[in-house]
Amino acid sequence: MLSIDQLRDPKHYANVLKPPLEAENLPPWCYTDDGFYRLEIERVFMKVWNFVGRADLMANPGDYLATDVAGIPIIIIRDREGAVRAFANSCRHRGTQLLTGEGNCRAIVCPYHNWAFDLDGALVSAAGMEETVGFDKKDHALVPLRLESWAGFLFVNFDADAGSLLDYLGDLPDHVVAYDFPNLVTTRRKVWDVACNWKIYLENQRESYHIPTVHRESLGDQIATPLDVNGAWSGSLIGVEQTAAILKDDTTPFPPIASLTETEREASHFLGLYPNIYLVATTDCFWWMEIKPRGPARIELVVGSGFPKETIARDDFDDVVQRYYKRWDTSHDEDNRICEQQQIGVNSPLALPGRLARRERGVNAVDRWIVEQILAD
Repeated sequence: MLSIDQLRDPKHYANVLKPPLEAENLPPWCYTDDGFYRLEIERVFMKVWNFVGRADLMANPGDYLATDVAGIPIIIIRDREGAVRAFANSCRHRGTQLLTGEGNCRAIVCPYHNWAFDLDGALVSAAGMEETVGFDKKDHALVPLRLESWAGFLFVNFDADAGSLLDYLGDLPDHVVAYDFPNLVTTRRKVWDVACNWKIYLENQRESYHIPTVHRESLGDQIATPLDVNGAWSGSLIGVEQTAAILKDDTTPFPPIASLTETEREASHFLGLYPNIYLVATTDCFWWMEIKPRGPARIELVVGSGFPKETIARDDFDDVVQRYYKRWDTSHDEDNRICEQQQIGVNSPLALPGRLARRERGVNAVDRWIVEQILAD
């Protein structure tokens, strides 16, 4: 096992930092090594803005989502005044996880010793602590987290010195403003357990080289046009005739998002926002992949999807949308299986870094960004 200083030695990554068509992907141990994984948690996930869900998942006061960032448990909850807040999912008494899953509550109550916290995080009840010397409920509120939103997408940051979310996003909002995300509603979230490193899954989403093989029957080939970007993201455009959100059948798709121009309806945006979110905005809907690390060789994949409010109100929505879900489930299952096969391969002591094709420029963008975070002073 390499030491921290060895893991941060630039010589390991010299070939990663070359121009895309001269570069190699990350060394195989970057996808398997426990020490490198811990370094990623410290220097990537604990330092940057992390996507944690959509605000419409918590529509009413008391609605909550218990989630995590790279295994760090957090609570996202809407308070009584309608604001969405984020807290560490850890009781201020002895650290017990407070909430699991999603739901609605009038107060956040610890299942261990019944301490109760208001929706704003304040400790309101701690029966049995009356004789504890100097104990004051005001000193034991839940630990708040920095939470900011963009277009209904929620992000948290553990670093008090980090810049704003909008600074982090760079020019990403400008590329997709026409989709009117605040008018789009999340209609489904599905969770998969996938036996691969989180970077393998993100890299897979950022290249089109695999599509004619892995998605031969479901999607067919898709030609991606890279976008010029500024910020912690990479992206491409793909023609909508290649990305119709239904499988090949005779069903008429939903109408386009009303705010899109005719030109904007001709191509879909495929966007990777670092470290672990992949967002697709297309002519009639959107979906995202939240890649949640569970160690060096496993992820929880959360796939969310949504449509305009007007589309959801259609009488035929519940029937037609099942064909969209079928298409997504099919393609995600194909990606899941090939990423698991790649993880098995890179785990071999004989595995070596590989060169990249022209349709893998996004892989180089992902790897380069990660190396930059690891090596940053």
